[in-house]
Amino acid sequence: MGNMESNMTNSKLVFIDIDGTLADENHVVPESARIACKQAQANGHKLFICTGRSVPKIERSILDLGFDGVVSVAGAQANVGDRLLFQHLAPPEAVDAAMAYFAKHHIESYQWQGADGMYISEGYRQHLESKGKTWNRGEFARFWHLLDEIDVPAGSTLGHTIHVSKGSYFTAPNPDVTFEETQRDLAPWFELVHGSYDKISPNNGELLINGIDKGTAVRDVASLLGYSVADTIAIGDSDNDTAMLKAAGISVAMGNAIHGIQAFCDFTTTDIHEDGLANAFKMLGLV
Repeated sequence: MGNMESNMTNSKLVFIDIDGTLADENHVVPESARIACKQAQANGHKLFICTGRSVPKIERSILDLGFDGVVSVAGAQANVGDRLLFQHLAPPEAVDAAMAYFAKHHIESYQWQGADGMYISEGYRQHLESKGKTWNRGEFARFWHLLDEIDVPAGSTLGHTIHVSKGSYFTAPNPDVTFEETQRDLAPWFELVHGSYDKISPNNGELLINGIDKGTAVRDVASLLGYSVADTIAIGDSDNDTAMLKAAGISVAMGNAIHGIQAFCDFTTTDIHEDGLANAFKMLGLV
């Protein structure tokens, strides 16, 4: 691909969503994507995972692919190896306000995520068990915490006790509040985007720290690593990638994209099962 120098001067910073973009619904990374990532890095480009998940929820098999960095919890945290580039935490009063709201509206399935792990409600635990998820065994076991078992010191609150950067929830199939109502009611504390539980309930979402998202992460990582935003590329497949896709210099929607994000992306590649990521890399000249 030309000599090393011309590559370095035109090095791109690429942000890749995990679920539906890098890995399929069975959490498998297609071989073509694996090869394309390695080739792009060999050509002098920097690749970051950019996911809604917290680091403790990212499979070893994905981290072992050797990305240059990881943006996690929907843009609230960025790491390059063991080095923390930045970390934003949800304000304690925001967590407490959401907990009170969940209780008031009988929303029983939710989790909070941060660098220390996932803090889950009893309802969310039952959901995991019903899906046959061995949440309390295997590689993630030590990162799951039941909210009911958190020891909140006297005079303190749960929000002050756990350190988290994101929440997610889903209601019963026939909720007493719509997603739009929940979004409006929690707006002082969080920005709400649709989550990945559409099959369970129409009212499900992710609670993001106000003013922090995958888009602010793209801009902040670029500036910290000395890239101009024009040299950033984002690839995603759903609504929670919107901010990142809009912030990046070039945006690519997967062929399997949902929520109509193709409308504002520069390119649409093929489906994840049709070498979508590898085809995007070819189209962009990364490989």
